[in-house]
Amino acid sequence: MKIQFKQVAMTLVLSSALLMTGLPALAEGTDAAVAQTVAAPVYQISDNLQVAIEGVTSEKTANGVRLGSVIRIMNTSNQTLRIPDYELKVKTTDGTIYTLRPSSSNAHGVQPESEVELTYLKVINRQTEVDLSNLSLIDVNYDVYPKQETLLLSAPIDGLVWNGNRGEFKKAPASIKWGETFSIPTVASPLQYKTVDITKSNSNEGVVYVVKLLVTNPNDQAETLPAIELDGKSKTNLYAGKQVEADPVVLDAGQSKYVHYAIHADMDTVLESINVLTSESFTQADAAGNVKTSAFTIGKLNVEMPGAAGATGSYTYGTPITFEKWNDVINQDLDVALVELHVTDNKDQGSKVAFAKFTLTNKGVSDIPVPAFQTMLSSSTGYDYTGSRQNDDQKSIAPGTSTVVSYAFVLPVSETSDTFTMKVQNEIKGQTDGESKPAFKSTIASYQVAVQEPEDRHEISLYPYTVNLKDYMLSQITVPGQTIALNYTYKLQLYMDLIRDPKVLVDNSFSKLKFELVDRSGTILGSKIFPFTGTDRLVNGKQTLTFSNLTTDQIQNNVLVNVYEVLNTPSGEVDRLIAELK
Repeated sequence: MKIQFKQVAMTLVLSSALLMTGLPALAEGTDAAVAQTVAAPVYQISDNLQVAIEGVTSEKTANGVRLGSVIRIMNTSNQTLRIPDYELKVKTTDGTIYTLRPSSSNAHGVQPESEVELTYLKVINRQTEVDLSNLSLIDVNYDVYPKQETLLLSAPIDGLVWNGNRGEFKKAPASIKWGETFSIPTVASPLQYKTVDITKSNSNEGVVYVVKLLVTNPNDQAETLPAIELDGKSKTNLYAGKQVEADPVVLDAGQSKYVHYAIHADMDTVLESINVLTSESFTQADAAGNVKTSAFTIGKLNVEMPGAAGATGSYTYGTPITFEKWNDVINQDLDVALVELHVTDNKDQGSKVAFAKFTLTNKGVSDIPVPAFQTMLSSSTGYDYTGSRQNDDQKSIAPGTSTVVSYAFVLPVSETSDTFTMKVQNEIKGQTDGESKPAFKSTIASYQVAVQEPEDRHEISLYPYTVNLKDYMLSQITVPGQTIALNYTYKLQLYMDLIRDPKVLVDNSFSKLKFELVDRSGTILGSKIFPFTGTDRLVNGKQTLTFSNLTTDQIQNNVLVNVYEVLNTPSGEVDRLIAELK
């Protein structure tokens, strides 16, 4: 045993140096682009058994201080080996020693060329936090009296202790930068991770941050995502995150997948970083044989939040948008392009409104369903505006054809940005009240877009239409009614050029035009909506629009006509002023 302990001590010195220098311990063949994280030191405790300390936690709770640790036992032989009832002890900086209890579910043996995890936990009755400095593993022989204890390893753990109350390590390692690929230290998994996007949304319950991770399996066999958690950390609080995907995430060899975590926080919470943790469980049976399971987490690393919201580049209207490779929303045979983004001031409504139009082109040989993506506009001043999608009538796009999907954004009058970040988002289906429902959004494309210049009435772009209101004449007609009162009717004669891109199909969900009569005091006398398709549609050339049943009892002079583009959305009608006929 003395020779064995010397070997352990030598390993301990080497491992301590590794911790102090922060040198990486990457597996052979690991991608150099992966962020360098310190591997768990490995200690030889017998000829064929090795131990790695996966983590230590010290957390103040309402019942005292909870101390926990997870170690990994590795069998390097070709036969099954028994695991004795080891005692695991932790030592504080003031010299106090606590013996942690083993989980009743801990394995008592380890198969050849394999490994097992052992969990230890103890809650001590004290009101102040515990500052741990050392961990030791002891083999106890109870068959002799007095019992014989053999020290198998003694290791400093300053850099491994996770303070659950503060959400930080006692000696904080360097943070992982946002967008940097990393592996999770001390976790026996080859999977690699990369933070891709974080989306913030508000609800009546508070704020929800959705963090998107790209998980890649570089191994030559399938791997299952381990039980990891993502927590959000603000200046003063920690907020637990939960994986949105309900089913286990399995990645085939070489496969990549997106995984999402939802972090619910208080209203107006600003996260400063993200913690990556592993979820551990501890079981203990009481005298009656009842088994109780406790859960705790051990922090692994900290990820910095991204800088100011940005886009992947400046966008050119009409060019196909490049989406994230592993998104499951946009068919690979579908080209999606932003063709319009106009912002106008709807003075009468006390707001500004932005209309965005996307063209969807089927390059394939069979029908493609119209994707149900969502949109968000982010201004240069830091405000986010959610798009209201048109009511959809068309369900699929035929091969070789295009269709248009429109979105309306209501902006405050104070919004003066002329450049926005357009985010295209998908809905993530998670578990809500026992049912699978779309609950969260995640960005799959992001571009910087300049708002298009205002147009005059001779060249109004309503893609796929171009409208030229060449000339017009408004006349009043007085018609005797059935009573003494008179009926006043206005007729608007329009001379209009209406040109449509023949490759783009238009259905009943497409925008309509609303003509609104307004007197000189700003009172709306009446309005009428005309579609581009179907009955009473707008046509090329001359046509007469009749306005009757007006809210006026006399003929008005200086009546002007406001022309709006109208989009019907699930939340109601949204109007964009496109011309004033005076």
